[in-house]
Amino acid sequence: MPQLDVTTFPSQLFWLGVCFLTLYGILYYVALPKVARVLESREKTLEEKINKASLYREEAETLLAEYEAALARARSESQEKSRAMARAVSSELAHRQKEFLGKISDRLRMGEQELFRARLETGSHVKEVSRDVAQVILEKITGRPYSLEELEK
Repeated sequence: MPQLDVTTFPSQLFWLGVCFLTLYGILYYVALPKVARVLESREKTLEEKINKASLYREEAETLLAEYEAALARARSESQEKSRAMARAVSSELAHRQKEFLGKISDRLRMGEQELFRARLETGSHVKEVSRDVAQVILEKITGRPYSLEELEK
């Protein structure tokens, strides 16, 4: 095995050092700066995206707060409108109910007056009808006709 030959050690050590320093120089001055630039670029892009995301999050929170405020205003306005509508409807209903009760009371008074008149008229006719009925009954029972003067006695 030639590697174990002690006479070739100095030349092998020399070429090991040359290759090592050359490879080290290439890596240190060429490859590692490119890798560092790529890492820095990635880090910068990542930071920009994080900043954008936090900015978008803040905008979203602001919009959410505005939305909730608008929703609360809309709810309060709709509740106020519904209360106003309920008051208007109840006042209209009360007004119509008063009108209806007024009409009904007028009709009731008119009906009572007609009933009173009918009672008076029937009261005056009751005597005549009772005389006629009594005359017919007596005529059938006794078989002879009676005059009005006889019936009044």
